[in-house]
Amino acid sequence: MGSNFNNKFQKISNCYIGMVDFSSDIGLSNFIINKDGKDILSIDIEVFPSKIDYQKDYMDIMNEVNDEIYSLAFALMGKTYLETRLVDTKHQTNAEFISILKCIFDDLERAIKRIISNPKHNVETIESIRRVEKSRVPSRNTIAYLRKHSGVLVENQKGFIKGKDKNYIATMVVDKRKITTIDIYENRFVKYMITNIIKRLNVVVKNIVINMISNKANNNVDNTDHKVDLYKFLKNKISILNKHLKNGFSNVSNLTGKKTMSLVFQMAPGYREVYKKYIMLSKGLALGDGLYQMTPKKLYQLYEMWCYMKIHHILSDLGYSVEEYGILKYKDNGFYLTLSQDSQAKMIYSNNKNRLELWYNKSYSSPTTNQRPDTVLNIRNLNNKDDNRIYIFDAKYRIYVDEKGIIGPVEDDINVMHRYRDAIVSKLSNKVQFKYDTFGAYVMFPYGDEEKFKYHNFYKSIGEVNIGAFPMLPGSTKLITKQLKKIIEQSPLDARNDRVVIDEYDDYGKFKHLNVMIVNVKNKEHLKEYKENLFYHIPIARLKEVRDSVEYLAFYQSIESFKGEGGVRYYGKIKECLEYKRKDCTELKARAGTQDDMYLRINLESIEEVDNIVPIQTGTRLVTYTTLYLLKNAENTHELKVGSSLELQVYKILKKVAKDKDIKIKKIDKDKDVKTSKKDKVREYIIGDVKVEIVDGNIIKVNGVETVLRGLEGKILSGMVNS
Repeated sequence: MGSNFNNKFQKISNCYIGMVDFSSDIGLSNFIINKDGKDILSIDIEVFPSKIDYQKDYMDIMNEVNDEIYSLAFALMGKTYLETRLVDTKHQTNAEFISILKCIFDDLERAIKRIISNPKHNVETIESIRRVEKSRVPSRNTIAYLRKHSGVLVENQKGFIKGKDKNYIATMVVDKRKITTIDIYENRFVKYMITNIIKRLNVVVKNIVINMISNKANNNVDNTDHKVDLYKFLKNKISILNKHLKNGFSNVSNLTGKKTMSLVFQMAPGYREVYKKYIMLSKGLALGDGLYQMTPKKLYQLYEMWCYMKIHHILSDLGYSVEEYGILKYKDNGFYLTLSQDSQAKMIYSNNKNRLELWYNKSYSSPTTNQRPDTVLNIRNLNNKDDNRIYIFDAKYRIYVDEKGIIGPVEDDINVMHRYRDAIVSKLSNKVQFKYDTFGAYVMFPYGDEEKFKYHNFYKSIGEVNIGAFPMLPGSTKLITKQLKKIIEQSPLDARNDRVVIDEYDDYGKFKHLNVMIVNVKNKEHLKEYKENLFYHIPIARLKEVRDSVEYLAFYQSIESFKGEGGVRYYGKIKECLEYKRKDCTELKARAGTQDDMYLRINLESIEEVDNIVPIQTGTRLVTYTTLYLLKNAENTHELKVGSSLELQVYKILKKVAKDKDIKIKKIDKDKDVKTSKKDKVREYIIGDVKVEIVDGNIIKVNGVETVLRGLEGKILSGMVNS
């Protein structure tokens, strides 16, 4: 246990009596009784957790953590290898070397084959002594040769070489020819790297053979089959590399002198990859900052680490590339994993839409106490600065079994998720008030039956209040993968609608407080002047005044006038409203006959961009209204007119069905009929031949029949089939 219990035990007569609290420590503990400085008795005690197979979990989780660490280290080295210098490390273990080799050998061999099929080469000039009739281009060195070898001169009256009253011709000359050679520095360097890899493989094979002979002599057959397989694997790789050396580098000299890197190894295909793989094979991987010393006793810590690494793996599978490896650090003997609790312990990912930050033990300060959840996922929308969401994932290696035998997380752990959501806040721009930043909080606990857990209350609660739990063990991560995919791909509007409403006014501010007026823009010229001069104007005959509730103005760009730039892209805060004659507008020239028409001019404080709101069905009328919340979060013009949280959830289901069936959604504006007594109380959508209505903001009807949200998708699909 690593502790001294002398002060925790009480001596009664000849006995010591006391209690040992193992807390969360499970697995083997060793008690040693010492007398006069000598150990006289050693006792091993194994502590088992209830309902959890901790030994199997430990091995499975340990294996997956190791795999993730290797993949992370390889990815990091793949990006930074050119910044390192070539060294032959003496600290790398055989296990590390073999693990790296298994991961990269196929890529290494492909790179070598590419070099052999298209090697770098130089053109060299060589000189040789040849008979004059076989010479093509005599060298200038022929003169010096003839001075020293006069015996090759033959007397000839027509000879051009003058002697004592005689002329001579040469029978032999120094011939100059150009040849192509692959015996250059870069190819020698490649040969050097391949040779070094073969040498290292031979050392590992020799150690395996010695170990197998030793085990056989001691009648120890543990892992013999594994070692035989490993021996065959390594011999096969040695054979492959030797074959490539023989076929492609037999005419290449050995590398001598100082080993430096040329530009070829940074840019040339094949050479670049071989150098990269060689560097990776030369590096040691110190796995996990004491990871191998972690016993099952601290399995809760290992589980916490594994959950973090698994979320990283899922994000990578969802198409997010790593920009920053904040949990990997570099030492002189290689890379090692650190999940240190500091501002650097994070991974940063991105694609063309989002930037993700995956934090480990991130600390949040608040007006009350600091909060430090295990894992925090921060989603930042690159196209919408207001879309910044936090999700909490907390790993707890413990379970609770109720009186019915139903397995789930401990209830206190779920309560902690409520605390995190309510406690993690940030200040608004006014520096006085606070806002909630957390959109969801989830417990991860060690349970493998995901299908059974779908019916648990703490899984259903995720869909209701976005707080709950996910079972997490190796091989059982489908539910959390589905949730991660959902929250990452959610639109800002859908994500915010999943949050718990604080009160009626909060819901009113989102869907009922129509403080944004959307106006039509005639063409690109008008939009340009509106943006540059911060105004908009409209004939008073069409709009006499701006509603008292309106604070903002948004521009609608029709598809007819703006083509691919159609939709809502810009809005501004209203500064003042003025009346003037059309001819008084200096920015836009009036058409003939309209100079004396009265216009309402709306001056703006500034104009800002919103994430493009795509036009659906018909565009906006001359003037229409929405809320600032919907303007900043809607993806299409239908969503600008959503009247309640329920309607938004209904529309989300309609979008899913429309996408799956490749059909369009049509919205019927009931409020066009000013005579109806139910103005704004019935919202109607048509999808295929199915009519979906939202009545009074809380009743859903499909083809006139009342239904509930949970079964809405099935009712719509059934209606399509029946029609």
